[in-house]
Formats: sequence, structure tokens, C-alpha cells
Amino acid sequence: MTQIGEPVTMDALGSWVHEVLEPEQLTASKIRYGRRKISRGTLILLWALRVYVVLMLFVISLAVWNALHVAT
Repeated sequence: MTQIGEPVTMDALGSWVHEVLEPEQLTASKIRYGRRKISRGTLILLWALRVYVVLMLFVISLAVWNALHVAT
């Protein structure tokens, strides 16, 4: 470990993490899962939310544009 006031290097931090964590807690030992299949309804809902966000960005930018031009 480092003394108080000394900068902490990534090597020292990495070794400390390996000392503290149990072997099964390290990311190298975790099980990786693939992508989950999304149902058609959920996919439609996600695309609808994306379209909604883009439309709201347009509406907000239009409101800001009008507010700035009315003020001047």
C-alpha cells in the first residue's frame, strides 16, 4: 500500500482490488450472457419512444429558437 499523501498508481490499485475481492467476484470469472431476444411489441414500443424523443428534441429546439428571436 502507499503512504498517506502519495499518489496511487494503477498497478497498486489493481493489486489491492485483487487482494480484497474473492475469486468469483472478479470480472474475468463471471459468466457472459448473449443478447436477449426482444418481443415484437417491446421492439415497437422502443422505436416509438425513440421517435418521440426525436420529435420532442425538435419541439424544444423550435421553442428555444423562437424565444431567442422574439427576445431580440
